[in-house]
Amino acid sequence: MITLVEAGIKGGSSHKHFWTDDERDIVRRDYDGHKASAERIASKLSDMAGDTITFNAVKGQAAKMGILQNKSPDWTDLELEFLSEHIHEYSVVTIAKRLHRSVNAVKIKATRLKMGLRFRDGWYTKTEVAEIFGVDHHKVQKWIDTGALLAKWYTDRKPQQNGTAMWHISARALRDFIVNYNGELVGRNVDLFTIIHLLID
Repeated sequence: MITLVEAGIKGGSSHKHFWTDDERDIVRRDYDGHKASAERIASKLSDMAGDTITFNAVKGQAAKMGILQNKSPDWTDLELEFLSEHIHEYSVVTIAKRLHRSVNAVKIKATRLKMGLRFRDGWYTKTEVAEIFGVDHHKVQKWIDTGALLAKWYTDRKPQQNGTAMWHISARALRDFIVNYNGELVGRNVDLFTIIHLLID
């Protein structure tokens, strides 16, 4: 028998998920108005939160944020100029946030315009690594703590939970991790696009 929750109907034994700002940011960044993106986001957030977040819940949040649309708006000249100037400096995630577009939209546009995808001067933050592997940042921290993923302090201060500093993870360290710990590349949320570029760069 299909439950009320499975049918997307409120009531019964279902519970309300309390959305965080980080989760809303992911919806704002990755939702492109299509069903497939909403399903990917729902799966990703469910894994991150350890909770069931449905396709309809993602669409509901998108509607509240005014981004429930079926087609992404055309790129403006200013957006294309920003993309061209910063694609080698900032991560795709950062550019997507700045332009209020999905990560996939930025990747596709950059690829069509034959722009290489590089991260700044070849390093990543812990948050970006979590995005690439589709995991929670706590798992990335565990890889760092065990020495599986080599990372340095970006400043002279060890990164704290309050975000006063960040980890500096080189592209080479990330490539070595992918090669030596490829068993960690599981799930539908792995960013294969970026991983492939890392390995062939």
